[in-house]
Amino acid sequence: MECPYCGYELKCTDYYGKRQIAEHYWSYPQSWIEKEGDIFKCDNEGCDMYQESFYTDSRGELYERYPC
Repeated sequence: MECPYCGYELKCTDYYGKRQIAEHYWSYPQSWIEKEGDIFKCDNEGCDMYQESFYTDSRGELYERYPC
């Protein structure tokens, strides 16, 4: 994925999602994160968006800022 400002390759740093909880009668409740998208940063020091966050949604579209 490329930075929309400088074209530099964005670095994937993490992912985000929603916490899901499943209760099973044979064990304790278990939780996991259902992934919704990835979080990226631009590592190009010459870019105005250097170290700013970007994220993708579940359709793979890129947005500016850190996901809420």
